[in-house]
Amino acid sequence: MAINYKQCLKCGSKNSIEIVYGLPSYDLFLEAEAGKFKLGGCCIEDSSPEYYCKDCHYEWNKEQVIYQAYKQIKGMKALVGGYFGASYLVIIDLEGLKINWVHWEEGEEIATYQKKIRQKTAERFIDQLKSVNLLDWKRRYENPGVLDGTGWQVEIFREGRDLVKSGNNAFPDKWDAFCSSIGKIAGRKFR
Repeated sequence: MAINYKQCLKCGSKNSIEIVYGLPSYDLFLEAEAGKFKLGGCCIEDSSPEYYCKDCHYEWNKEQVIYQAYKQIKGMKALVGGYFGASYLVIIDLEGLKINWVHWEEGEEIATYQKKIRQKTAERFIDQLKSVNLLDWKRRYENPGVLDGTGWQVEIFREGRDLVKSGNNAFPDKWDAFCSSIGKIAGRKFR
């Protein structure tokens, strides 16, 4: 998992605790007194904070963390294919607002394509990445029972540490929606 919900969005500290809502039991009250939890009161709303930083006293929720994590994506390189048949590479630069697309057949380059995109298109693409939970994909998907077939790799360029997700004849749940999003932004086939 690439998203660390417990790291403070304000100061970056990992010295945080969960905020617990509702009427606390006596044991939970003692744990809160010991600094293991923070009591949040009886009422909870969708935007209520879920975490509390013990260093800077900032409070935040998971939705804010998800928004921040996807906002840090600066681009990506996505590759799909196999030795036999078609392979596609798409490089998406969300800062420079440009796309490079390459198509191979049996190891030989067949076509290349470049295009510029608008800022709104880049923002919609980030929303699509959120909808497929890209940052929560496992690092590796593997089907050991198949020797040939389809391999894929997605390298995510972002502020801080870049991420790589990959697979061989196995895919995340929302793989089809991801491929559709790549195809739409590139304006070319991807899959």
